[in-house]
Amino acid sequence: MRRRTGTILAAVVLIVGISFFLIRAADDRTTDEMMSRSARLAIPSTWKQLDNIVRREQFLCISTNPCPSLARRWATGTELTPADLQAIAAPASLSLKLEGTCQRRPNSGGNIPVCTGTAADGDYDYRLAVASPGPGKPVEVILEVKPASG
Repeated sequence: MRRRTGTILAAVVLIVGISFFLIRAADDRTTDEMMSRSARLAIPSTWKQLDNIVRREQFLCISTNPCPSLARRWATGTELTPADLQAIAAPASLSLKLEGTCQRRPNSGGNIPVCTGTAADGDYDYRLAVASPGPGKPVEVILEVKPASG
């Protein structure tokens, strides 16, 4: 009886282990695909990356914190226009829906968004935002990629 129980327990542990590795491999493929798609954006090499947050695909994801998801931020060292955002998105075959002029209003205070572009490719939603940290300071660009909302 003990031998049979040991064999069953070993089989269960083996099945759980194999399942874990199969799920992990599928999760990694999904995350790698998202990273590959976002790499097609034409981010200038002169920009200094400030943040790079990657939330990998997981067996259980909460809708308020989707996974996989990607958030990156760059200091550009320059001013941008809506056409610049479209040029960044073009190599990824994304056509951005733009809001804002990318120009800071003279009476604005603090770090504010000055324009935002959104697009979707069927599997992922993309958001490129330009933020102005202050008058006369170079803008920052924020990229967010997450699973399509529907």
